[in-house]
Amino acid sequence: MGVGGGSIFTIRDASGKVQIINARETVPKNFNPELLKKCTEWIGVPGEVRAYEEVHRQYGKLPWASLFQPTIKMAREGIPLSPVLARFLYMLQDDKTLQKLFTDKNGKLLKEGDTLRFEKLADTLEVIAEKGADAFYTGEIARSLISDIKDAGGILSLEDLNSFEVSVTSAWKVPLGDFDMYIPPPPAGGATLSFILNTMRGYNLSSESLRGKQKTLTFHRYVETCKFANGLKKFLRDPRFGSEREPLKMTQEGFAMKMRALISSSQTYGPQHYNVTPYLDSWGTTHLSVLAEDGSAVSLHYKTQIHTKRVSTASANVCLTTPLFQIKLSNQC
Repeated sequence: MGVGGGSIFTIRDASGKVQIINARETVPKNFNPELLKKCTEWIGVPGEVRAYEEVHRQYGKLPWASLFQPTIKMAREGIPLSPVLARFLYMLQDDKTLQKLFTDKNGKLLKEGDTLRFEKLADTLEVIAEKGADAFYTGEIARSLISDIKDAGGILSLEDLNSFEVSVTSAWKVPLGDFDMYIPPPPAGGATLSFILNTMRGYNLSSESLRGKQKTLTFHRYVETCKFANGLKKFLRDPRFGSEREPLKMTQEGFAMKMRALISSSQTYGPQHYNVTPYLDSWGTTHLSVLAEDGSAVSLHYKTQIHTKRVSTASANVCLTTPLFQIKLSNQC
């Protein structure tokens, strides 16, 4: 997780009530899809810190400041560079600001096992811990972030940060056999997951489905189902600007049955069969699930966007995600 991106929380309290806290990045006020020439123009309004604030307000028991101390300690003292992150450092060759975070005193990229420190980020987190989320959205951190972004040619403004609000809604309840699944509504992908599970459930899977020739058939059907799911992603829009009719239909068993009839057990088809339009492979997502002794649970979805650009601010060491890259790509396709 971080402070420069967006996230969606699905939270079940001890009484069984489930709600969604949506803090995905939003589009800046000065956004113009025709002007997305460089990565600093792809930055969305980060919602992460406001999400932490809202979750803590509703459910928190520990003091706000104490939540940041373990991360501040790691950022200041350093952690070993992991094998996975080490493999991605080549992507920083064109980004001088990010490069500085991952180089040694001689300017060479760190290697697996080297100590990785984020001292300016530790300073930033200490300010948030002491002064709250407002420091990030309306205070000293906000002013530093916007100054760095403007210097780099970005369009994010102080007004964008000042006006950001999280969305708190009810979860969608979707029957799944003998179970009920609670999912976040659009723009999250809960409806897509529901569609995949309902479609596969219709094949009456058992332990035998993962043995011998049946295993090959099961994986074939799963891949075909995912192709149709990719074709349905276009309907997962911001509910403030689009209808929820299609996403709701995706959660219905009858719709899964209809789509399952289009899946052949012996062949595949071209993109038109699945109604797939060009899209960017989205493998930059992380997920965290936590269960508590009192029966409460949290499912947290966070977009990391390893595969696209991330922009680091020099003054605060905050890595800002660039979700507007998706809009740029869709305009080109």
